[in-house]
Amino acid sequence: MNPDASAAVSEPRLLSVPQVSQSYGHLSKECRAAVAACPEIRSMTHVVRNTVVFAVREAEAEPFPGGLSWEDEADSEGRPGRRLVRWVLETEEAMRRLDVGDLMRTLVVTPEGGMQCSRLHAAQYLVGISASETGCDAMDTKMNRLVRKIRAERQMADELPGGREGEVLEPFVQGGSLFMHVLTRDMQEEQRLRSIWHRHLNPGDLHYAAYYRNWSLVCSGDAFEHQELEDSFAVVSVAARRAIYRDLVSRLREELTDLAGIIAPVTRAPIRRLVLDVVDGAFYMHWLGDAEGDFVVGVTFRQPQVGVAEERLRHLTAAVRARR
Repeated sequence: MNPDASAAVSEPRLLSVPQVSQSYGHLSKECRAAVAACPEIRSMTHVVRNTVVFAVREAEAEPFPGGLSWEDEADSEGRPGRRLVRWVLETEEAMRRLDVGDLMRTLVVTPEGGMQCSRLHAAQYLVGISASETGCDAMDTKMNRLVRKIRAERQMADELPGGREGEVLEPFVQGGSLFMHVLTRDMQEEQRLRSIWHRHLNPGDLHYAAYYRNWSLVCSGDAFEHQELEDSFAVVSVAARRAIYRDLVSRLREELTDLAGIIAPVTRAPIRRLVLDVVDGAFYMHWLGDAEGDFVVGVTFRQPQVGVAEERLRHLTAAVRARR
């Protein structure tokens, strides 16, 4: 452990790995300032090529239990972040078939906290940890701004993690046609679901949503065939994209078990929200309650609309939950 001895007791502690951290002094100062300015962040870890370079931890936070005797304190604090980066890279590879770019932001939220992983650029990641559910949004916002600032300083393109700030959810006027696939045998439920999907899906932000019950598809719908979205299917066809999203959910059924193990040092509460933010849009999972197989997924292709698309998905999810 090599904490910054000059820091006041109330300031975040810098835990560095001396043999690899000398070149990241400016970045560690930026991360330390971000943690100091956002009390919802317990810690932030910088990971380069599967190696923890440094971690910044809130002053009063206790070290994670179960650290190994030979580990540096930075390694111990950063272990969940390093494992999450590995999970992100594996999930990114599974999403390659969608042709939507790299997985640049991953947010996992439980009722007792969560983690956010941000890609600075190839092989460099920042991972934040929050110890409360409400704190995850504040952490997410702060980390998105930090990534934009760092990339701007390095004269790199702003990839708009989390969507463009200031975008507002516009009132949706129903009118466009949707492709619907409903498997329930309950005719009243089918009518309700069709009504909900037609009130929320549109070509402007939320483009696809699917409802699963006990890991079985109940309903899916999309605006993929709208003329405003035709440029999104130049490489991957509409039919192929629908199939890939179903396959992705099946894959995530196993991957979520691994993800729960990764965040276990932070919390053992069940995952209730997952965001996979790629260069061209995002994939979301929102759970409906305590059952791990009951959830709604959503998709947008519009990166500036990533935030508002998730807000609309929240409304859709609430409507599904209320009618169950």
